[in-house]
Amino acid sequence: MSLAVLAYYSKRSVQEEIYEFLKGRWVGLEGVGKKWVRWDGEKPLAVSKPSDVYALFSKYIRLNPRSIYGSIEVYKRLESKRDVESDYDLNVEKATPFIDVDLEGDDFGTAWRKGVEVVEVITSFLESEGLSESVYILWSGNGFHVRVNENAFTSVLEKHTPVEVAWAVAEYTLQAVEGRLLEIIKGCGGCVKVENIVNPKRVFTAPLSLHREKNRVAVAFKPGRLSEFDPDWSNPANPRHDPQAWRSFKEGEGDQLAEKALKALGKVAGREHTRIAVEKTPEKKVEEAPTAVEQAGEVPRIGRFQVMGLLQAARYYVLKGDIEKAKSWGLNRAIFYAWAKYYGPASRRLLNRVREVFKTAGSYRDEELKWDSLGGERAQVSPNGYYVIGGVEQTPMDYDRNIAYKIEASGIPYEEAWRTAVEYVKRFPERVLLDPQEFYKKVYEPVRDRFAELVRKPGGAKQEGG
Repeated sequence: MSLAVLAYYSKRSVQEEIYEFLKGRWVGLEGVGKKWVRWDGEKPLAVSKPSDVYALFSKYIRLNPRSIYGSIEVYKRLESKRDVESDYDLNVEKATPFIDVDLEGDDFGTAWRKGVEVVEVITSFLESEGLSESVYILWSGNGFHVRVNENAFTSVLEKHTPVEVAWAVAEYTLQAVEGRLLEIIKGCGGCVKVENIVNPKRVFTAPLSLHREKNRVAVAFKPGRLSEFDPDWSNPANPRHDPQAWRSFKEGEGDQLAEKALKALGKVAGREHTRIAVEKTPEKKVEEAPTAVEQAGEVPRIGRFQVMGLLQAARYYVLKGDIEKAKSWGLNRAIFYAWAKYYGPASRRLLNRVREVFKTAGSYRDEELKWDSLGGERAQVSPNGYYVIGGVEQTPMDYDRNIAYKIEASGIPYEEAWRTAVEYVKRFPERVLLDPQEFYKKVYEPVRDRFAELVRKPGGAKQEGG
């Protein structure tokens, strides 16, 4: 870490602003090579006074940290692992909805201007839905966040968790404006990517944090100043940052939109997120389920990736009976088998691709992980008890987003697919379920392209396998 970085975080005004934002949030530091620190021994990393900001950068100087982040959740306490693990649901007090507007490509001038147009559409929609005082924009130095102050939600939290609310608000908003956003970005060659990436324990940039690579800082401002915006606002020597932008809110003004979003999207909040992008060049990708039945009267088709994840989850559940870990195992194995086919099971490209696509709040070093096995198959396990590939854990919510929702989007109710999968897997002897090669050949391969037929056919699962 350069002396310039330490000098920047030694400024009292910087420390105070970052501390005020991070109070109650689980803190993360990012160093060179995307190395992360999120734990202080057995405690979640946190700040209790402004000087802690500088102290953290000094303490972890060996990682060359540049950027500081906070969880989207505001916690009641951050004193032990239990506070963010077993007691997580009871300990989360609030969560901040946000939409990520990421700039990509070489033409920065085109990208940030397109980004401004995207942000204008999103903030205008939020205002039309009653959010006039609680919305703010954070410019990271290479992209935008549209955020809603977490205090805008009150009564809706009596029936829904804070993260469900945050996810639903972001998802509903993006689905509502998707057509207009595509019109804006389709002509810029993939220079803007817009996503709802709200997830439990997700972290995002703190105001006045340095960018991970560029000589810029994160600045916050209100939507009313968007027409004046210039990337030079993020000059570390003289940042144009509005400290009131993220602090201002109107209590309860987001409740109506949140209720509408949750009603429209259903109960399984967090299972999927909208991603709006126009790729520069198509990449070879794993097959996915179609978003709708392609022609009326056809049997819906479930993608191989989803079939593998579903059957692996059912396999784990039949053998061990833990539904949460079964979901984690299912997604982990789906990633391993499907992507290893293209990149090689132990290749660096596979690991990098996993980190890129399945971005979650935490990534782990090997020394933080344990190993677990199911029959002849081994996988790393995070401190949270979930399976890990590429240093990234696969949570039950990740499974819902990438497996369950995609199955439903194909026209098959997920609960029917799950029931069918469990019945089908139970027909095979335990020795087949414990042997990864036998499972692949005898359980997965025969139905990978016609699993939907089993679901739709009365008694279909009972007639297969065994």
